[in-house]
Amino acid sequence: MKLLVVVASVRKGRAGKKVADWFVEAVKKDGRFEPTLLDLKELDLSYELPETLPSMVQDGKYEEAKDREWAKYVDDADAVVFVSPEYNHSIAASLKNAIDHLFQEWNGKPVGVVNYGASSMAFSFVAFWVAATWVKMDVVGPRVSIPEIWAAFDEAGNLAHADYHEYETNGMLGALEAKVTAKK
Repeated sequence: MKLLVVVASVRKGRAGKKVADWFVEAVKKDGRFEPTLLDLKELDLSYELPETLPSMVQDGKYEEAKDREWAKYVDDADAVVFVSPEYNHSIAASLKNAIDHLFQEWNGKPVGVVNYGASSMAFSFVAFWVAATWVKMDVVGPRVSIPEIWAAFDEAGNLAHADYHEYETNGMLGALEAKVTAKK
């Protein structure tokens, strides 16, 4: 099964890439999914959306090449996991923008979230869930939450409480696996 892991933050000095790298290794260790890492900073989606609403586009035939590329990544994956910070008790603008660029590709797509930030990230998960539900993502309940991100990794790049976060990862991957298997 193919898992698209998306680094959602495009902020300078972000922790998202480090968190995503850790998560990809945890997915490989688990063995149920084949992860592909995609960084929204590198994808560089425009913040100006095309005139044609994404809900009106069929078969990934978006006007913009970047949107077609983004749609192919999502369409090719059996499931998607967003590695996303909590900014001001919500999701990063880059994540909301990425959601807004597509529609059909999200319909029924099993999706999970790895949140990181200052605390439990409950607010950002709820904000994500509202947008995700509107575009018909199939969001799983179990998620990975890495609080106090400024202290979560030591100087050698090791994640504090890694055993617990791997436990969270296994729960989320199990829920995603069940959704993917049910669709086949």
